[in-house]
Amino acid sequence: MRVAVVGIGKMGLLHAGILNALEGVELCAMSDTSRYLLGMVKNLKPLPVYDDYQKMLDRERPDAAVIATPVRLHVPMMRECASRGVHFLVEKPLSLDAPEAESLVGMIAERGVVTQVGYMLRYVETFQVARSILTGGALGRLQRFRGTTCVAQLFRRGKGWRYSRQESGGGVVISHGTHLLDLLLWYFGEPARVAACTQRLYSEEVEDAAHGILEYGSGLAGWFDCSWSERHHRLLEIDIEVQGENGNLRVNDDAVKLYLDDAAGGFAAGWTQWKKPDLFEGVTIDIGGPQYTKQDEDFVRAVTRRGGVDSDVESAWKVQRLVDAIYRSAERGGEGESP
Repeated sequence: MRVAVVGIGKMGLLHAGILNALEGVELCAMSDTSRYLLGMVKNLKPLPVYDDYQKMLDRERPDAAVIATPVRLHVPMMRECASRGVHFLVEKPLSLDAPEAESLVGMIAERGVVTQVGYMLRYVETFQVARSILTGGALGRLQRFRGTTCVAQLFRRGKGWRYSRQESGGGVVISHGTHLLDLLLWYFGEPARVAACTQRLYSEEVEDAAHGILEYGSGLAGWFDCSWSERHHRLLEIDIEVQGENGNLRVNDDAVKLYLDDAAGGFAAGWTQWKKPDLFEGVTIDIGGPQYTKQDEDFVRAVTRRGGVDSDVESAWKVQRLVDAIYRSAERGGEGESP
C-alpha cells in the first residue's frame, strides 16, 4: 500500500512516521508549499517531494493519502483524492462548515473510497471502555451528562491560521471542541436541539471559550464546556460524566469510574474502576500516543481489506453539523438550533 502525505506540519510528520514503520506500507512521497520543509524531509529520508500535491498524485499514483493541511484546504483536496479513487485520512475538523462538505459525502459513497477523519480519541482505551458500558445498558435509562475539554493554549492574541475564521472556520469549538463533540455523538447520537454561547477572551475573530446544552428526543440532556484559555492544563484534557437511572459513569484520558446501584451488564453493584495503564495493549510504534498508531492501522486495514472505519467523512460531517448549530445559536443569543 503506497501512501502519500500532503502537508508537512506536526500532524503530517506524525502520520508519515507511523505509516513508514507499518508492515506492508510504503511512504512514497510528501508535498508542501514550503521549500524549507521540503528540504528538511529530503535530509531526513530519500523521498520524492513536491510543492504541488496534484502533481504528486499524478506522478506517484498512491493508493492512499494523508491530508494534514489548514482546514480551508481540506474539501478541495478530499474532492481531488476521491475523484482519482485515492483513499484518504484527513485531519480534523472535516471542513470550514457542513454545507461545504455535504456534496462530498455522496461523492465518496459513489466512488467507493475509504475515508477516515482524525478523531483519534475513539482509539483511546478509556473512551472505548466507556462506550461499551453505555451501549451495554448497565446504567439503565440515561438521564443527563456533562462534558468538558480545556487546555492552556492562548493567553494573548494568537498568530496563525488557527485564529482566522476564514482559514479555520472558528476557534476552540471547531478545533479542540470537536474531539469532545465527536465522543458525545459516538456515545449518544445526534441531539435534537442545541443552545450555546461563546466568548472571545483574547482573539479578535474566533471564540476562545464556549458553553452549551444538548437535548435529545429520548429525554437525555447535558451540557458541554470548552476553552483553550484555561490555566494549569498543559495538555488537552477531556472529561465526561454520565448519569443514568442505575448509576454514574465518569471517563477521561486516564481512567474510567463506574458506580452502579444494582449489578447489571456483567458489572457488580458499587464501584468498578479502570486505569489507562491497565488497559494498554501495546502498539507497533508509538509517536505522539498509541491512539495515533491504532488510528492509522485501522485506516490501512480498511483500505487493504476494502472495509470501513467508524470515524469516516459521513460521521465527521455530523460533527460539523453540530458545530454549525452551536455557532448559529451563539450568534442568536443562545436560541435553540437543530443540527
